[in-house]
Amino acid sequence: MRGTFKLATFFKIPVRIHWTFFGLVFGYLLYSGYLSDWDWRSMAWSMLFVFTLFFLVVLHEYGHALMARYYKVRTRDIILFPIGGVARLDHIPEKPAHEFWVAIAGPLVNFVLAAIFSTYLLQFPAGERWNILQAVRHPDGNYFLDQYSKIDLYLFFVIYLNLILGIFNLIPAFPMDGGRILRALLSIPLGRYRATGIAVRLGQVAALGMIAYAFLESSPIFILISVFILITATNEYKVVKADHLLSQKTIEALSQSHYTPIYREDQIGLVAGVMKQTRQRDFLVFDQWLQPIGVLPHWRIQKALKKKDLEAPVSKYWLQELHPVLNTEHLRAAHDIFQRSDAGALPVYNAWNRLVGVLEESRFNDFLRKGV
Repeated sequence: MRGTFKLATFFKIPVRIHWTFFGLVFGYLLYSGYLSDWDWRSMAWSMLFVFTLFFLVVLHEYGHALMARYYKVRTRDIILFPIGGVARLDHIPEKPAHEFWVAIAGPLVNFVLAAIFSTYLLQFPAGERWNILQAVRHPDGNYFLDQYSKIDLYLFFVIYLNLILGIFNLIPAFPMDGGRILRALLSIPLGRYRATGIAVRLGQVAALGMIAYAFLESSPIFILISVFILITATNEYKVVKADHLLSQKTIEALSQSHYTPIYREDQIGLVAGVMKQTRQRDFLVFDQWLQPIGVLPHWRIQKALKKKDLEAPVSKYWLQELHPVLNTEHLRAAHDIFQRSDAGALPVYNAWNRLVGVLEESRFNDFLRKGV
């Protein structure tokens, strides 16, 4: 993802930091320290708490990622933003039960960590433990905390942060973990498409409520989180809607049976002329025996036209890769190929291995854009 920097790799999953993380998080921390006239020790402890918070966020996201791996879903990376982290999966687990466990794995990591660190509280009297957590919740001017060491305070905050992360993420506001859990449960009777619609609407209502609360409390962090929820929920709904749309039609519905074949020796100027005369934008490249041997996608043609390289042969700009598809396959199969390759055109075959058409990426994207 653009604007990110690789921090480390664990379990073959890279952790990246978005550039805004440094500016917003540490900028805000330094600004707060300046206004509060912190000394260097106070600033160092504040930095430690911030690093701890985001380390716990990374562990939370690894909970999702490793559970997804268990269900054969690859995680591209984990990205840290100023308002949290995101584990980017290759795709949503197909089965609702799998999505449920992937979604709940993150909060479970925080609850397990909170339980482990809570054993530290056992050395304190039973009646004092709840007071400790309440005091950590409202630390400013709370003299109850003065009797504890810095190490005590740090461990108290680790327990508190894990509880907050686990509980907050279980709010049923899609695309938060609670919203994904809700979507997984609703998918069983309703299907993923309808379940996503309901979860997204609830998430949008919750986000609007959070925005109102943020303005009342003058909390810029809550405003950022709420806007993030609104934007991400809307985008994910579009993805699910597109997936639903692609599963309803076959490749045959969009493939073109009438197309202009081009050859390696043809000039780019000739191809540009074909583009003007027909609706073709992405081409299959054929050999002298009329067998497809490569593709000339629209973006490669535009590159040649930009250079005014009209007399160049097709062989200078073509891509020697082919991804044949069956006309009876769903459009989702074509979408997966377009996502992972640069091929702008797919040769379409029937069950008897006969070339019956071509599926252009530009035509496919137009269909997807109108449908979503």
